Amino acid sequence: MKLPYNRPWLFEISDHPSCPESIRVGVQKMLTFLWLHRIFPFQAQAPYELAANVLERVINEIEQEDDDDNGQNTSTIHGNGNGHANGNGIGIGNGQGDKKDALKVVDFCSGAGGPIKKIEKRINKNRKYPIPFHLSDLNPPLDQWKKTYGPPTTSSSQREKQKTISYIPYPVDATDTSSSSSMGGVLDEKHLRTFFLSFHHFNEELARGVLVDAMRGSEGICIFELQQCNFRSLFMIAMLGPLSWLLTPFTRPTLAILFFTYIIPLIPLTLIFDGFISVYRTRSISHILRLTNLASLTIQLENQDDASKEDYEWDWEFGRVRHTWPWGYMIYFVGRKKRYSYDEEEEEFEQE
Repeated sequence: MKLPYNRPWLFEISDHPSCPESIRVGVQKMLTFLWLHRIFPFQAQAPYELAANVLERVINEIEQEDDDDNGQNTSTIHGNGNGHANGNGIGIGNGQGDKKDALKVVDFCSGAGGPIKKIEKRINKNRKYPIPFHLSDLNPPLDQWKKTYGPPTTSSSQREKQKTISYIPYPVDATDTSSSSSMGGVLDEKHLRTFFLSFHHFNEELARGVLVDAMRGSEGICIFELQQCNFRSLFMIAMLGPLSWLLTPFTRPTLAILFFTYIIPLIPLTLIFDGFISVYRTRSISHILRLTNLASLTIQLENQDDASKEDYEWDWEFGRVRHTWPWGYMIYFVGRKKRYSYDEEEEEFEQE
């Protein structure tokens, strides 16, 4: 299903301010349940496990490159993706090698939390030194996060002793984190950004802004979607209606959620409608690569006259993994920063 880049922007019901809270919560609960649980016999693994495998590999590669190159990223991504592309960008380097600058993961557009809690647990299960995870959102549900994760940890000294998952207790705009970074905290430190089933919520201008901001201030960005823009995904989304009737009792529903699922089925209808809109919004690999090229150009134009900023290359990797038989696929897109080596440049020039 090929769509023009500047296609009309359609809204999802659960994102609209007028959507009743019980409908929104019911949709969130069902989506979170689908992320976290394996549905036998249609799934070999829960979707969060597939995303954790990709994220864990990227984390390990960043850390390995830091060990090999004494804190400077100089390697190209190698993985199990279905494709690989290069882009050039400029960024500000972070000092490597001390405790403060150990890699962190910052999840953007976290909302209710989605799969991040189980992904963090899976990745840190066998690590000698657990990697910290931080939730963030433009409209953070602080009461819910505080109830689930306790008080936030905001200082470096706190983070050394913290539990491995926390949150940023103020609004974070994924397209412009400079205002948030000015408040200090994890966004000023070395981090990898994640977007779980949220990148399609940004229109063209904002999506480009997300990539530009990631290239300015992070080590990399990992984007995960559970659908593609095609008719097979529409068929899989249509199954959410009857599936929600079967699975709702396992999501700890409120009486309002039960009412709007079984008596007046607004939650199943909203799941299907919003799912169709998500399929419509989801970008193809070539589309995202086009955005990365535009983002790279933006960074280069911003910094071409600023000699104080270090040069970087960005590598982009993409792939897909089936999460649900027959046509449910997780699409992932990974961008990684590597420091541009002038020695390599001179060597290439000499070879030419």
